Amino acid sequence: MRPIADIPPAAPFRLQNHQLAQVLCQIRFSTVLRINQDDAVIPFQEAIRQTYPRYAKQQGMAVLITPQGVQQQAASAGQHRFDDSDGVFTAILTPDFVALETNRYADIEDFVRRIVELGAAVEEHYGPAEIQRIGLRFINEVRLSSPDPKTEMREAISPLLLGAAGSDELTAAVAATQEILELAGDDDIRMLVRHGLQPQGGTTVDPLAAQAHFGPQLAQPFYLLDIDAFTERNVRYSVEGIEVTLREFNDDVRSFFAWGVNEDYRRGKLGQEDV
Repeated sequence: MRPIADIPPAAPFRLQNHQLAQVLCQIRFSTVLRINQDDAVIPFQEAIRQTYPRYAKQQGMAVLITPQGVQQQAASAGQHRFDDSDGVFTAILTPDFVALETNRYADIEDFVRRIVELGAAVEEHYGPAEIQRIGLRFINEVRLSSPDPKTEMREAISPLLLGAAGSDELTAAVAATQEILELAGDDDIRMLVRHGLQPQGGTTVDPLAAQAHFGPQLAQPFYLLDIDAFTERNVRYSVEGIEVTLREFNDDVRSFFAWGVNEDYRRGKLGQEDV
């Protein structure tokens, strides 16, 4: 598989002060209606219960556009949510996807191992015929602690990514920025990058989860760099295929991050260590 775009590949590295607010992976598969039945989820829970002992069922919401306006109603299928004892990882099962999310990402080896175990449990107990989508998403909120956040933004983010917001003529007048890049590669691989200056601070993810990671920094302005690599195509369900795809996505995301965040800032402020 060729990388997305012509961004130079980046060798693996570790950030001692990473700015990840959340990491998510979703494996969408051909619908298994049996998962709508709570009893059918018991064997799946037994397979993962030692790792994710806490269980809750969350009812989804559907949005309807009607002549009377926008209305919400309960969706037919709920989400089965399984949390680890530390509240760090959450596994989610529905009739058409399994997902993993965390607000304390450690490394790709641990994350891939966990999602492969979830994918194997789905294969064993439900045997879906196809995988329809695989996505791996890294939500970075680069906190800007300088008294002049826009100056720090220019130190942190490549001028190629900042574009007009990083120009000498406009920087002083920039109040906030939002941009979406949609990139397409070979083999139906795509990448969606949402990025921009968020001068009011806060977070784009669950506030409680962000508070646990960023603490008082949550009030600081930040630069959002939300990188989502995914493929949408129907292929035979294969746990081995999931692992290969996720590792390739991780390489793509790492390379984009290294291209978009200046090396001096990564090594200085973020504490980059080559591995």
